[in-house]
Amino acid sequence: MLRRALVPLLLMISLIASSCAGADAETTDLVEDPTTASAPDPTPEATARVESAPTVAPAATATTPPEEPPDDADDQEPVGATEIYDAPGELELALPVDSNAAPGTIIDTEQLDVAGAMGQRLLYHSTSAQGVPIAVSGFVLYPEGDVPDGGWPLIAWAHGTTGLGDRCAPSQDAENDQLTRALVGFGYAVVATDYEGLGTPGIHPYVVGASEAHSVLDSVRAVYELDLPVTNEWVVFGHSQGGHAAMFTGQLQPTYAPELNMIGVVAGAPPSQMSELNNALIGSDFQGYLIMTAAGLAAADPELDLADILSPEALALIDVVETGCTAEIFEVYNPLDYNEVTVVDDPFALPDWGSAVEINDTNLLPVPAPLLIIHGGEDEQIPVETSAALFDQLCAMTGQGPTVRNVYEGQSHAGVLTTFAAVPDLLAWTEARFAGEPAPTTCP
Repeated sequence: MLRRALVPLLLMISLIASSCAGADAETTDLVEDPTTASAPDPTPEATARVESAPTVAPAATATTPPEEPPDDADDQEPVGATEIYDAPGELELALPVDSNAAPGTIIDTEQLDVAGAMGQRLLYHSTSAQGVPIAVSGFVLYPEGDVPDGGWPLIAWAHGTTGLGDRCAPSQDAENDQLTRALVGFGYAVVATDYEGLGTPGIHPYVVGASEAHSVLDSVRAVYELDLPVTNEWVVFGHSQGGHAAMFTGQLQPTYAPELNMIGVVAGAPPSQMSELNNALIGSDFQGYLIMTAAGLAAADPELDLADILSPEALALIDVVETGCTAEIFEVYNPLDYNEVTVVDDPFALPDWGSAVEINDTNLLPVPAPLLIIHGGEDEQIPVETSAALFDQLCAMTGQGPTVRNVYEGQSHAGVLTTFAAVPDLLAWTEARFAGEPAPTTCP
């Protein structure tokens, strides 16, 4: 698919460099590095629990807060009955969710003005992790010009961490989203969900897997409802929090959206092995992810009480988690000693919180579609050993599709993409899926 490679690739690298935390490292040779770990085949009970319960996975991509919308944003003419980005309370009143509308049904659209591309902001119906009808925002971009036979190949982009506040929703600055513009430059159509609660009413259920997957899958349904010139086959691609979302999209698609022809999953640094990941983040430069995760779990499950795990000092600062973007949350919570943040030594030991963590680890269900996992060998946010264990757990499952895990030695969390290390491989792998080539696997 390397149609217009150099310029869009540089745009992609520029975006990821500006939105990911962690120092870049020099590019080294690609290695495939499966390690030992195993997991039993998922039971029907596990499948049901995963589809209905919240998750925790404290990790993702740190970003700087996006710029505030322009002063005249509220003066723009909406395409539908209302503007997509009213204040959350106004949006809830102006666009009550129709409980009878099918997931993926369009609520409203708004044209985007992007040079060299066609696109729209989207507001569409979806369902929360617990099956409640909700509205989710996002956007779609695709190339201008002659449409290839069958349409532009479609990628569903699952973004990394931006924060929990509505102004952190990527679609609010969709015109300047360099990664989607880069993929469009390669000849792809891209639909990018904001996820539940980003740009729409409610608190974003941060790294709640079923919520993420529903948002991604229903964004694809929304694109098809608009009858855009895209293929009926599609690939999901995400990194960090987006890698978590991509994994759950691959796992839940057969039951939540079986009519969608998903032909591949690309998961960059997907959070897994949650206890190990939790321990790695304590006291680190990314400790704020733990608070974001707790808030995201509580947003998805009202039975969870933040006071059971967070100290009064941490709770007194929680407003920044609910309204801020990642850098602001880090600024508040990273300097705190971990003992000042929590009131329990091990949140995983609490039955309700431990279950919420366990149930949506990415290692419970197989991904039937072809899967590519990419990970930097020196990832400072999500230990590379966690995806090694995930790889072996998935390979041991009945129903797991062809799976490859590529480790890029010397690369950081962001550097696996910003240094160009993984980009050629993931583009070649994705192009091969759309070309109908047999999917490779490195599972034993």
